[in-house]
Amino acid sequence: MRPGELVGAIGGLGLLVALFLPWYSSGDDNITAWNAFSVTDIVLAAAAVIGMSVAACVLLRISVSYPFAGSSVATGFGAVAAVLIVIRMINPPGYGAIGLEIGAWLGLVSAVAVCLGGYLGMQPLKAPKASAA
Repeated sequence: MRPGELVGAIGGLGLLVALFLPWYSSGDDNITAWNAFSVTDIVLAAAAVIGMSVAACVLLRISVSYPFAGSSVATGFGAVAAVLIVIRMINPPGYGAIGLEIGAWLGLVSAVAVCLGGYLGMQPLKAPKASAA
């Protein structure tokens, strides 16, 4: 497995975990991404699954072409997820005093990792250097 697939898989797993952690707090209430969003959470879950699917495909040797194609899709979904998270961090849902919690920060880092892993997964393999004997 190449570093791009590993970074994307770790980012995808982190993003999936972040969806279940508290993203916002209002008084004594903690709100997860599943409770706070109506469509954004589905996009974030899709980005997480796509990020992990590339590594799963490589590990299980399902397809030769999917790692490259899946990496390009993971790059796009990771970038969209990161932008959506930043927008929701700047403009949280609801009214009143709402604080950001650990889930939002972990989600942002994980979405960037999915995007970065996808980008690294699209890079061509380098031929090994011949040793001078």
